[in-house]
Amino acid sequence: MIRSIARTATALTVAAGLWFACAPAPVVAGAPPQVFVTGGAISGRAVDGIAEYFGIPFAAPTEGEARFAPPRPVSPWPGVRPARDHGPQCPQTGYLPGIPSLAPTGEDCLSIDIYAPDGARDRPLPVMVFFHGGGYLDGSNSEYDGPTRMVADGDVIVAIPNYRLGPFGFLALPELAAESGGAVGTVAIQDQQAALRWLRANAHVFGGDPDNVTIFGESAGAVSVCTHFAAPGSDDLFAKAIIQSGPCAQAPLAPGDRADAFARSQRYAESVGCGDAATRLACLRALPVAKLLDSPMARAEGKDPIWFPAVDGVVITRTLDAGLMGDVRKAPILTGTTSAEGGLMVAETDYARGRIPDAASYERFVRQSFGADADRVLARYPVDRFPSPAAAQITVITDSGLACPTLSTSRTARDAGHPLWQYEFDQAPLGAANPVLPGAFHSAELYYLFTRFMGIPVPWTGASAAFAAQMQRWWTTFAHTGDPNAPGSPEWQAWPTSTGYDPDGSALLMRATGSAMTDDFAARHDCAFWAEIDR
Repeated sequence: MIRSIARTATALTVAAGLWFACAPAPVVAGAPPQVFVTGGAISGRAVDGIAEYFGIPFAAPTEGEARFAPPRPVSPWPGVRPARDHGPQCPQTGYLPGIPSLAPTGEDCLSIDIYAPDGARDRPLPVMVFFHGGGYLDGSNSEYDGPTRMVADGDVIVAIPNYRLGPFGFLALPELAAESGGAVGTVAIQDQQAALRWLRANAHVFGGDPDNVTIFGESAGAVSVCTHFAAPGSDDLFAKAIIQSGPCAQAPLAPGDRADAFARSQRYAESVGCGDAATRLACLRALPVAKLLDSPMARAEGKDPIWFPAVDGVVITRTLDAGLMGDVRKAPILTGTTSAEGGLMVAETDYARGRIPDAASYERFVRQSFGADADRVLARYPVDRFPSPAAAQITVITDSGLACPTLSTSRTARDAGHPLWQYEFDQAPLGAANPVLPGAFHSAELYYLFTRFMGIPVPWTGASAAFAAQMQRWWTTFAHTGDPNAPGSPEWQAWPTSTGYDPDGSALLMRATGSAMTDDFAARHDCAFWAEIDR
C-alpha cells in the first residue's frame, strides 16, 4: 500500500482543479555563494535568506557498466560548477494514467540539493536529510523544493538526495551479486548511503555538523529510514530518525528474501527480452531506458510491490525490527501517521481511473487484500457503518496498513530503548469533506512541513500558517536536541510516560485548532483486531 507521495497528491489535486489558486511568490536572489565540495567548486544562489545549491553530484553517472552497480565516486570537474538547477530525476515511470514525468530524467541522476541559512558556514548546524517517497518507483528531490521555512526559522540545513528507483535501484541477479561481493538488490539504499557519506565529508562547508544528522522521510522514504537501521554501513551516518507514514513493521516495501528478489528480477529480465542467463546482465545494460521501463513489471500493477530491497547479508543484514532492536546507539525516533492515510490510495486506485467505490468494489477490495480473513474484516468494518464505501475502504487501509503497523514499530523501538515520540496528523489540507482527497490523507503533513512543491508555493494563512510553523518547529527542534519539545509548543510526551498515558496508545494528535496528547490511538484504529489478521 505504501506507494504514494506528495507528488501524486499534488498531481491529482491540480488535475482535479482542487489545488490552491495562487501566483508563485516573488523571490529575492543574491550573489551566488561559492564553496568547495568533493569534486570541485560549486556556485549556488542566495534566495530570500536561504543559500541554495542544487544538482550537486554525490556519485558518478550510472549508465553503461555502472547501471545496476553500486554508486561510484564522482569525478572532479574543472572550474566552478553552477549549482542553481535541480539535476535530472532518476529513470522512472509512474503508475497513474495520463500523468507524465514532472521533470527531465536520466541516468546521471545521483545528485543532492542543499538548503542552508545564508551565512551559516561559521557555525555548526543540524543536518536534516529527506528521503522522498514514491513507492520506490518514482519521485525526486526537485519535487520537494521548499524546505525554506524549516531552514530559516529552524536554523537547520536540509539536504535532499536522489536515489535510483524501480529495476535500476533494486534489480537482484546472481551475476550482480558476483560483481559486488554479494551486495544485491540494494543499490538504491547504497545510493542513499553514498549521499550520507558525501554529507559527512562536506556538510561543514555549508555550516553543517556531520555528527548531528537526522534522516527523515515519508512513505517509501520512511521505510528507507527504517532500512538504514538494518544496514550496518549506515550506523555512523545519522544520529536521529523521523519516520512519516512508512512503518518499519509489516511494511510492504520492507527488505525481503534474497531468493525471492532473484526470482522477481529474473521474471523482469524475461519480460524485456533478456531471458538468457548467460547474457542477461549485458542485455539489460545495453537496452534503452525506455525499454526497461516499458515492462508491466517496472510499474505498480497490482496489490503487491515488485521493487524493494533484499536482505542481501552485505548491505542489509537484518530485518527492520531487528535493526531497531540492535541499534546500540538508541537513536531518538519521531514517528507517526495521518488519520486518513487511505484517502490517497483510494484516489489513486479508483478516482484517478474513473471509478467511484461502491459496496461491491469495497467487498472485492477486502477479499483481494485479506483472503481467508476477509469475512472477519467485513464484519468488523461493515460498509453500512460508514458514510460511504470509499470511507470504509479508507479506514481499512489506514488501520491495517499504516496506523497499527506504526504502533507496532513504536512498541519495538520503545522495547529496544529508543527515546520515542509518536504523532497522529489530523489536519485536512483540502477540507474534511473533499470528494477526492478527504481528511488527512497519506502525505498531507508534507504540505505543512514544506513551503513549496515543484515551484508551487503552499499559501497557508492564519491558523493554518501558524500550524505549519509549529510542525516545522517540532521537526527542527528534534533535529537540534533529539526531543521535539520547545518553549511555547504543546507538550509532546515521549514513550514511555510516567503521567498516566498508556504507552501503547499515546500520540500527539496534531490539529491546527489545537494539538494535544491522546491515549486511545490503539483503540481508535482497532489494533488489537488487526494483530490477529494475516497481512
